[in-house]
Amino acid sequence: MVRFIVQFLTILFFYLMGNGLVRWLNLPLSGSILGMALLFIALMLGICNLKWVESVAQLHIKHITLLFIPFAVGVWHFTRIFRNDGIKLSSILAISSLVVLFITAIMAELIESNSKRSKRNGENDR
Repeated sequence: MVRFIVQFLTILFFYLMGNGLVRWLNLPLSGSILGMALLFIALMLGICNLKWVESVAQLHIKHITLLFIPFAVGVWHFTRIFRNDGIKLSSILAISSLVVLFITAIMAELIESNSKRSKRNGENDR
């Protein structure tokens, strides 16, 4: 239980740090996004160990669908906007989703090909 609390506090630290930086530097960015980017950088640089956040992050991912409930309620609340500009908004959402999907697929391919290449190079060295 203490491990979960420490992991949660580690993630919370990066979240609050991102929010603080956004306010301090007056950035046009969400503090939570900046905080998670900082956590990612800390993980990549070895400043933060994956074991320090892994269990709580997996728990969060497991229950991430609950985070979409406020979005659905918000969409329902602003139906007038969707009646007026629904086609434009739907087009923007569809195009941006496809762009994200396409970029994610390219990145996954690059990571996988680099992984396979490094495994082959490792076997050739022996």
